[in-house]
Amino acid sequence: MTTSIRDHTGPVYVCGTCGQPSFDGEYGDQHFNEQWDGVFCPWFPLAGKRLIVDWDEMSLDALRRLYPDTFPRSS
Repeated sequence: MTTSIRDHTGPVYVCGTCGQPSFDGEYGDQHFNEQWDGVFCPWFPLAGKRLIVDWDEMSLDALRRLYPDTFPRSS
């Protein structure tokens, strides 16, 4: 199962290895599906050590809305 940063309602962390957003998923800390081809992380699709960010709601909303999506979609 893939998880989108746009739909994820739980906490968003930062991967301590690559600095990209991550979340606590089914298999531990994971990257979002938007990152499938745009993130160079040796742990991908998992994420490295979790860095906790004290997001304010406006910053987190902007991140969700503006994060690039490289996941292939069928037309």
